Amino acid sequence: MLTRLIRPQTTHGKSLNFILIGYLVIGLSGCSAPPRTEKPPTSVARAMETRSFSGDLKTVLKASINSLQDMDYTIEVLNSDVGLITASRTTENKKAKLASEAPQEGMTDSEKACLAIGAVAIIAVVAAIIFDGDEDDDDRPRRRGGNSIYTGGSNDDGPDGPMIYRYKVTINLTELNELETNVRVSASGEVEQDGKILSTGGVHEPEFFQKFFAGMNQGQFLDQNQPIKSN
Repeated sequence: MLTRLIRPQTTHGKSLNFILIGYLVIGLSGCSAPPRTEKPPTSVARAMETRSFSGDLKTVLKASINSLQDMDYTIEVLNSDVGLITASRTTENKKAKLASEAPQEGMTDSEKACLAIGAVAIIAVVAAIIFDGDEDDDDRPRRRGGNSIYTGGSNDDGPDGPMIYRYKVTINLTELNELETNVRVSASGEVEQDGKILSTGGVHEPEFFQKFFAGMNQGQFLDQNQPIKSN
């Protein structure tokens, strides 16, 4: 029975085998959607996204830019008058999970896709066994005279490209006084594969913001301890 499923010999069996492989390959894109986290309450999100740094607006703005560049972000908008920075990054490596903006009710799209693929797979397997079994007696004498060659299925219709992660960061700086500036960071992203958007959402992982703020602290330290050039 296992041989019949892997290497069907009848026309009906081969056709069902190709269809099954196509469904499974296409369905993998839905089943492999990136995991999502829930959006935290506003008060929690703001506490995670906000830090105060010593220095005036210009000094802290420079530290923010350096930290973004160290994280391989490209600056898109820079307005020093109002203290606004936006930056983006595109990569094949996931840097942070995306959060759902609202609680998910019922099954997610990926779960529905996996359930549908599973049902189709079961039906195709049963049908392949039935059709292959019905034609075994008629085909066996004809197959004795030569060796059958199995070429396998084609996955040309399935997702071929890698997942592309796009992140966007917005930074608002508020000068509290000449010695202290408040920094708030917000981030969002989307995941794309073969031109199809798989998911979008905000970034609310503490590690993401900790890395950015740590980069700012390091940048300020390096700027304050630069060797003085002698004439």
